[in-house]
Amino acid sequence: MKEYRFILGGYTRRSNKGIHILNIGIDGLGHEKADNKGCMNSSLAGKEKLACDKLLGPRAKDQSRLLLEIEDPSYMALEANKLFVLSSRDEGGVLAYDFDKERGQLDFISEVGKLGKAPCHLYFDQKKSLLYASNYHLGRLDILSLDKVGLSLAKSIGLEGSGPVSPNQDGPRCHMAIKDPNDKYTLVVNLGGDRIDTYCIDDNRAVLVASYQTRPGMGPRHMVFGPDSKYAYLMGELDSTVEVLAYDDVKGILRHVNRVSSLPVGSESFTGNSGAAIKVSKIKNKAGKYNLYVSNRGHDSLSVYELGDEGGIRFLQNIGSGGKNPRDFALSPDEKFILVGHQDSNDIVLFERLGDGSLVKSKRLDSRLDEIVCIIPLD
Repeated sequence: MKEYRFILGGYTRRSNKGIHILNIGIDGLGHEKADNKGCMNSSLAGKEKLACDKLLGPRAKDQSRLLLEIEDPSYMALEANKLFVLSSRDEGGVLAYDFDKERGQLDFISEVGKLGKAPCHLYFDQKKSLLYASNYHLGRLDILSLDKVGLSLAKSIGLEGSGPVSPNQDGPRCHMAIKDPNDKYTLVVNLGGDRIDTYCIDDNRAVLVASYQTRPGMGPRHMVFGPDSKYAYLMGELDSTVEVLAYDDVKGILRHVNRVSSLPVGSESFTGNSGAAIKVSKIKNKAGKYNLYVSNRGHDSLSVYELGDEGGIRFLQNIGSGGKNPRDFALSPDEKFILVGHQDSNDIVLFERLGDGSLVKSKRLDSRLDEIVCIIPLD
């Protein structure tokens, strides 16, 4: 039986207590043989859909245990033997832990509190021992330094700009900061200002070197780089699109190449959706291509794409997520499965990946954790 482990963080407004480790044991695959049964069709409903789930799902057992009881952990970052956690406690703060993966045990290092309401994303720059904490409501990027003593606030960057969508874009909204694949620049996603800013950051300074302006009202949320490092893929929270951007790693400049909807054809009239997570595979599919995945809140679905040459992107599939508000999901380390959590229901759903990268819902897990907002796979 193949064993998988994930760390799941969830809000604590209802029954969740914070951060859990989820263990999943899977025995048996076989969805590749099911294509002609129509079970990949996300339009199946009712008894037919339930029968399809029971027929095709691999034998899976799951068990969760509480790793850390903490108030509203909105995001986490895992790097080697360190786990960093955002929490709304102490007026918004960042906590650092030594993490023994084998034993599943945390040892507290330090905490920086009073960063302000609603920090929403974390990224650890291992090379420089800097932690980037994105603060949505304050439109600010906080840069924390980790040394032998612990965490300390090194500097903050106030973002600028606004957009046409109110109230989401009444001012700057910092939603993500990540390093580029060459570990040279830090790219900061500003949902409120419809822009991506490229910075050169070290211990003593933060210099703006380039800015990319999206189309008005996109509301960029999260961005990932493709395995070739030449293209980045940007999720629009407010307009439900994915934008393909060419990246100049020498100058830190982004350039528009392509744009696709995150919703299937025929959903043009659908309202109330917001784009959430975006992930890219690191292993090629049977056609020798990489896959891109996005989650849609409101539409409550996942969309699957195949990435082509020169920034090409091809829609493959849209499939129901199996719950309400799929805020985050994660590929298993071997990329045979995708695990989806939901913020507004206690559905943890496992999807099997087929040879072309498309998905089949395999199992709704027995671990009924609610308000899931962040998922990290454990090797």
